[in-house]
Order: sequence, then structure tokens, then C-alpha cells
Amino acid sequence: MATAIDPVVENVGRELSYRLGQSLSAITRAVADGASSVDSSVSVKITGGTSLALANIRAQVQSLAGRAVQPFNEAEALFAGVIHPFAVGDLLNDSSNNSAIDVLKHTVPGLQRMDDLVSVDLADTLEFPASGVAFFQSNLVTLTTAYQGSAASVVAYRTYIFGKDGVIAIRLGGRGDNAIEDGNWRNIECNIVQNAPLSVADPSGLIPGWTSYRVHYTASLPPDTTMRLRYIDATSAIS
Repeated sequence: MATAIDPVVENVGRELSYRLGQSLSAITRAVADGASSVDSSVSVKITGGTSLALANIRAQVQSLAGRAVQPFNEAEALFAGVIHPFAVGDLLNDSSNNSAIDVLKHTVPGLQRMDDLVSVDLADTLEFPASGVAFFQSNLVTLTTAYQGSAASVVAYRTYIFGKDGVIAIRLGGRGDNAIEDGNWRNIECNIVQNAPLSVADPSGLIPGWTSYRVHYTASLPPDTTMRLRYIDATSAIS
């Protein structure tokens, strides 16, 4: 730390936060992927060699609506989704009738909105026209190699659509998990320590700083035989 030209502890903290985000995503994704074992309508497979289309998304939104599943964002009546950037590219490149570009190109506001759909910022939400879903782009989706018995290099990318209570997060924080006042329980505790004082464990001060986290988290499906989510597997024309 004394000789480094970069803020070592802060940078390691950022790397750990990214790793933690991947871990939490993997837990939630594993629960969502298992929903089809309870409700077979959760899993939708598009024929290999065929890219994701806006019609596939509309169909699954209506499939959820037909089972009285409430939107994730009730105020704006929008479901929430996670989609791979390759699948976003397929939707944007689709020039067929009633595709996203076909719908938007006929009006000036629609043409302006087309620019908003082309985004590499993974924090942005993308709402394709007449889809009813606000999507987050992420490469942390389930991939299926050798899709539908094809060559190993053929990969299907999973697109997720969540309604309200599609996946339930469970609080596991307990009393004494942190040094904050009694009763203030937290699931996540993060530490960044610089210029650490001498201690019994390190009397010579050889460890000048560290970063760490402690997390209590799990997720579950709702206690029902009707699941509040859908996922669509489709190959992509982009690689």
C-alpha cells in the first residue's frame, strides 16, 4: 500500500463487489431456472437457428397475464426482464412485420426512441414497443451449448421475464451480525479498512488494510404451482 500507485484497497473492494454481484445473480438465476420443474409453462424453447423475436416476448407476457400474474412494476404495468446483449441485437436487427424497428419507424417519436434502444450501458432498462417488459441487459444468463442436439458451438441464450413475486428473496440477517445498534439487522455487511491499527493478530502491523464482505442471502420460488416467471431459450445471429 505504501508503494502502489493506485488505491489498492478501494480497487480490491470494487473487484469483490463485482464478484458478490455475480454470486447473488447466480443464486437467483438457479432458482429461476428451476421453476420449470414446478410449472412446465415457464420454459419456452425457440427452434434452433431462430433468433428471439418480439412476438415471443409478447406471447409470454400474455401467458403470465392469463394466469393473473401481476406486473413486477405495478405502477407502470411492466414486467421485469433480463436479456443478453446478443438477444437485444437480434431484436433490433429484426426487420420483419411488427418487429420493434418496424413498429417504431413510422413516426418521428418512434425514430427518436430507436436510438434509446441501442445501448451498451448495462444499467439502462430497455422497453421494446408493445412488449410490456422493462429489460436489463446482462451477460449473466444461462447458456445452453449444443442447443437442441446441434453442434457444441451452437449456443442458446436465456431471456427472463419476471412478474411480481417471480422469485422471492429471503432475509437471513440476525441479531449480532453487525456492530450497528440492536435491532438493525442487515443481510450485507461490507468492510474497507485502511491504516489498520496493531492488534494481537498482527502485532507488527504487517497487514495495513483489507476489504471484505459478509452476506446472508438466499432466494426461493413462491409456494404455488403457478409460477410468476417465464424464460425463453433462443439462439442468436450475433457472436
